[in-house]
Amino acid sequence: MQVTLPIKMPFIIHGRGALEHLKNFKEERILVVTDKVARDLFGGRLAAYLAGRNVIFFDEVETNPLESTMNAAGDLAKTFNPELIIGLGGGSAMDTAKAAYFLFGQPTMKMAQVEYYVDYGLAKKSRLILIPTTSGTGSESSAGCVFTHSSGLKVDVISADFIPQAVIIDPELAMTMPRGLTVASGVDALAQAIESSSSIFINDFLKAFNLSAIKTLVRYLPQAAGDRANDITVREKVHYAASMVGLAMGSVSLAIGHACGHAIGAVFPYPHGLTVGVMLPYNIEYNRVQRKDIYTEILEASFNITGESDPAVKLSELVRDFLNRLGVPTSVKALGISKEDWDNNFEKIVKFASMDTCLRTTPRPPADGDIAKMLQYAYEGRPIDF
Repeated sequence: MQVTLPIKMPFIIHGRGALEHLKNFKEERILVVTDKVARDLFGGRLAAYLAGRNVIFFDEVETNPLESTMNAAGDLAKTFNPELIIGLGGGSAMDTAKAAYFLFGQPTMKMAQVEYYVDYGLAKKSRLILIPTTSGTGSESSAGCVFTHSSGLKVDVISADFIPQAVIIDPELAMTMPRGLTVASGVDALAQAIESSSSIFINDFLKAFNLSAIKTLVRYLPQAAGDRANDITVREKVHYAASMVGLAMGSVSLAIGHACGHAIGAVFPYPHGLTVGVMLPYNIEYNRVQRKDIYTEILEASFNITGESDPAVKLSELVRDFLNRLGVPTSVKALGISKEDWDNNFEKIVKFASMDTCLRTTPRPPADGDIAKMLQYAYEGRPIDF
C-alpha cells in the first residue's frame, strides 16, 4: 500500500479587508504574537477590531527566532491564559505564535519534543489564528515551526496541531512590503512550491495548489517587485499563491534544497528566501531522475513547454533566469560569502544540512558525501552532474 499523509487545512478567510473578520471571533482573552514592525503597521487596526476584549501583545519576535524567544512567548501565554492566540506577521512571528500555542497547551514540554503524529489536544485550552503580512513563508497553513537552537542549528518541528483553526489572508496587509522582502519571500514561495512537489508524500490534491502557485508567481512576482508594486491586484495574486504553497508544503514538507538553505542561513546572516532560492536550481538537478515526471508537469503547466527529454535541465535553466531577473544570486558565492569564510564554516554547514528534517521527505536520499558535494557545487555555481 502506498504511504500517504492526511491532508489538514485551516478555515480560510480571504479577501481585501478580510482582517475586519476579527470582529466575529468571540474570545475575550487574546494574545497577539508579532514583531515590532508588524505591530507598528497593523497593531492599531487589530486592536480596533478587538475593542472591548482583554488583548496583550508579545512583540519581541526577531528574524530567525531563537528558541529562547519562543519560550518567552510561551511563558507569557502560561501567565495570561489566552482563549485565543493570534500570530501576526511573517513566518517568524507565525512560528513563534505556534510555539506559544504549543507551550501553553503542553506546559511541561519543550519545542524540540514535538512529534508529528501525536495529538496534543491544544485546542482544548486555546485557539490559534494566523495572519500573514508577507507573501512567501506559507507558515499560516503549514504544520511546521522553525526555530534557532542555541548552537545556531535551525530546527524544524512538525505537528498537525500547528495548522491553525483559521487563517486570515488579507492582501492589503502585503502592500507595505519593501522590494527586498517581496523578492525574498516570493522566491521562498517558489522554492517551497517546487520542492514540496518533489516530496515523497506529494499527491494530486496538493500538487494542484503548487502548479497554480508556480504559474502565478512566475507571472506576478516580478511585477510585485517592480513597477506594479502598488497594484493591489498584483499583490493579491502573489499573496494568495504563497498561501496556496503553504497548504501543500504544510502537509508534505520539502526536500534537500531547503535542508541546505537552512544550513547556510544558520551560519551566514542572509534572508531565508535568498538561501533557499539560491539552492533551488541545484535541488532540481539533484532530483532529476526521481522527479522527471513532476518537472515535466511543472514545465507544461507553468511555462507551456513540452517535449523536454531532460526536464530538470530546462526547469533549472528557467529558474536561474527568473532569479536573475529579480536580482537574486544563483550561486552561494554570489551572496557575498568569501572563499575563506566558506571554507572555515563548511564543515558546520554540512553538519547542519545533514541534520535537517527536510531530508526525511526528499525524493533522492543523499549518499555519503552528496550533501558536501552539492553545497560545494552551489557555492561555485556549477550545475549538478552527479
